[in-house]
Amino acid sequence: MPRRPRPPETQRSEHWMRVAANESDDVLNDCIRDAFAWAPTEQIEWLSPMKSDEYAEYYDEEFLERLGLTEVRVPLNDFWPKSGPRWDALARTSSGKLILIEAKAYIEEGVDYGSRAGPESSVKIKGALARAKEAYQASPSAVWEAPFYQYANRLAHLYFLRELNGLDVHLVFLYFADAPDVPKPSSTKQWEGAIRLTEKCLGLGAHPYRNRVASIILPVTKLKTHPT
Repeated sequence: MPRRPRPPETQRSEHWMRVAANESDDVLNDCIRDAFAWAPTEQIEWLSPMKSDEYAEYYDEEFLERLGLTEVRVPLNDFWPKSGPRWDALARTSSGKLILIEAKAYIEEGVDYGSRAGPESSVKIKGALARAKEAYQASPSAVWEAPFYQYANRLAHLYFLRELNGLDVHLVFLYFADAPDVPKPSSTKQWEGAIRLTEKCLGLGAHPYRNRVASIILPVTKLKTHPT
């Protein structure tokens, strides 16, 4: 199901994303407004993962519906096959901006060696990544299918929503620093290095979407609730 309820107790990035969106949204909202240079009056409404919604995660057409997008110019299935990215968090702002979040709690979690899609879906994915890569003006020699496939496919969905559908959408890569419940906690400095490496491997420079993509490092000590 493209709406997937999640268990009441979890850990690692899923846990910290819940804490940030449900219990420390003031902290998270300030980080996002700062990252995109939005005014303090830009209010942010979190749509997932919400306690009142079984902490559900959304993907495929249901993530669009959760954002209030009942109709789009270019259908998602024309761009990407079924069982696409599971969004860690979704939000809308008071002026109608859309926010997509991909969250990580330790560096190794960001490595993904590619899709496990079947042959037909793989062709569609490769085509979508190639179009997005060109739009981002990435280095032609950069490989977007591995080992940072998950990062690349999130960039591709930003391209889909912004370029193909003309929507006011913003993508946040949210990195939780010093999480105590992960195999190898990552410091702020370590995350900064990992971000530089990821962007270099994907051939990203001063691309046209820079003002719509943010990398935010959020130490878990700034959040209001911590695991016991």
